[in-house]
Amino acid sequence: MAGLTFAKHETFYIRDGWLYKGIQAVQSDPLIFAREEAPQILGLGKNMVRSLRYWMLATQLTDEKMTKSGKEQRLTEFGQLVADYDPYQELDGTLWLIHYHLVTNREEATTWYWFFNHFVPINFTRHDFVERLAQWVNIQSEELKSNQSLAKDFDCLVRTYVSSSRERSPEDALVSPLVSLGLIAEIDHQEDDARVRHFRLNPIKANSIHPLVFLYILLKRQKAERANARQVSLTDVLREPMNAGRALNIGVQTLEELLLSLEETSPELAVHLTRTGGLDQLTLPSLSAEEVLREFYQRSHASEDVKVWSFQTN
Repeated sequence: MAGLTFAKHETFYIRDGWLYKGIQAVQSDPLIFAREEAPQILGLGKNMVRSLRYWMLATQLTDEKMTKSGKEQRLTEFGQLVADYDPYQELDGTLWLIHYHLVTNREEATTWYWFFNHFVPINFTRHDFVERLAQWVNIQSEELKSNQSLAKDFDCLVRTYVSSSRERSPEDALVSPLVSLGLIAEIDHQEDDARVRHFRLNPIKANSIHPLVFLYILLKRQKAERANARQVSLTDVLREPMNAGRALNIGVQTLEELLLSLEETSPELAVHLTRTGGLDQLTLPSLSAEEVLREFYQRSHASEDVKVWSFQTN
């Protein structure tokens, strides 16, 4: 299915410490995932090595290309910043950025992309999820996709964001770092005297997201969709696939609180919201998403208080 991929994770969700391991390995040897001895070098089973290779690409920490020596993985600009400033992914901002790059990767992480950008339910079950995903996939392509692959993606996506008390092995007990974002929760639900697993997509509070991460997303989507414009409608920011509203699961109130936080911490980079004639518009500052991303990491590295910064605009 051109442009859409499913179940490439080998059923393994992102384990705590895996992305650090992957960053270090790729820096040392861009051909690491093509080497027969990779399992011994990485200390992982063969299937886990393939899974880690996939997650490095899916989170856009690396990209991959064929060379004369084989398939090489190299750190992206985002991946290099994480390697330089937060290799252990201790900053909440890094986790949000990993999440963002994952759920906007339509080609490598199709199910994650669909869930956050098109499905966006409040409560859902495994059956709801797989049935709706299958319908969407069949609209995108004439080639039907096995529901078994879609169900594997459901299980993996849930474990990416929800910790489980049903671990079957020590490896299963390792929690995904994205669980701490609090995006999805499992809720108790009884149906006809049987317990059916229900899940809830949680609203996110403004103080959970660094305003520079929020600004980075706004600017990145603006360049992709409206490269020569500084204005974007509030509706687009909230409802457009891969923009802040969908990717972060935030509504109007949280968005306005993030705008206020950005203005308070860095007035020279404020995003101005104008409400006139029923048309709500945001005016973005004149700088690139990459500049904001780099400044976030430089300030985070320089001070524990990442809200204090002194970026100078041109």
